[in-house]
Amino acid sequence: NYYIDRDHQQQLPFHLSILQQLTDSNGNRVNAAAQRPQVVGHRGAVYDELENTREGFQHCARIGCDAVELDVFYLEGDGSVIVFHGSGSDSMPGGLLEYCNVKGSILDRTKFEDTQDLTFNTEYAEFPCPGDKIRNGKIPKLDEVLMDAKQSGLHLKIELKGPGTVQPTLDLVEKYDMVPQCSFSSFDLPRLAELRRLRPQRDVHTGKHVYATGALFDEVPFDFLKQAMDIGADEVHLKYDMCTPERIASIHALGMGSMAWFCGPIGMDHETTHTYLDIGNEDESCYDAVIRTGVQQLCVNKPDVLIAMQQRQQKVL
Repeated sequence: NYYIDRDHQQQLPFHLSILQQLTDSNGNRVNAAAQRPQVVGHRGAVYDELENTREGFQHCARIGCDAVELDVFYLEGDGSVIVFHGSGSDSMPGGLLEYCNVKGSILDRTKFEDTQDLTFNTEYAEFPCPGDKIRNGKIPKLDEVLMDAKQSGLHLKIELKGPGTVQPTLDLVEKYDMVPQCSFSSFDLPRLAELRRLRPQRDVHTGKHVYATGALFDEVPFDFLKQAMDIGADEVHLKYDMCTPERIASIHALGMGSMAWFCGPIGMDHETTHTYLDIGNEDESCYDAVIRTGVQQLCVNKPDVLIAMQQRQQKVL
């Protein structure tokens, strides 16, 4: 198998299709895709509406997304679960400086009402939607998003971004009777292990977990499959350029589903101008390369581009 280390990858522009082993020995492109992958709006549709907002998720429902991915934090002061991402790392998420031009973390706001005076930074490149959408943006409660999705039928892939989110998120999803319409993910695998311990139930007919979970990976450790299986994950979510036909096939062989997730707008702009020579910033060539790995879902920033591509291909067939 072809291998390129991350340090080298950042220094040398490369071809994503080669990194993903999508060419044979003669340079011909291969295609491992068996069916149309599902379209998941990454934090909504961030080029049209502000990320992680009701408006963004409703837009995704209107244009035909299968699901949306969203991020949640738990506020200890009033027990609210809010939908927000923030800057920072996965180990220290929720930063407000770049997002809202104020110091601190969203977790410093212990009640929902304390989040409603935050205004989003119109100059932040992670928000590529029109400026009025940014200026008018408000952080929603998960309750509101659940009620919207219950009406539209949109599937919610809920990333447990902050600490203490497992039980209160489960409580809300169960309150609105939306367990079949929701799934749960995290980079923090012990968080998913906690969820599986709390909700181990399986469907008596299919044998699948009633509460579906997805193990998120940025880099891919050698034992990523074991890690996912050990916590009872139902899906494995890999960064788009970490997907290869071999990895995706190995996920499916163990009975788990697969999803490719894309970085936010800043990360995608950098990688498609400095790292990969053969794709644009989430254009059709980019999506096509990832689809050819056989992955079942794409979590994208431009769901309209992917949907239009699929509709055109369907007409040809």
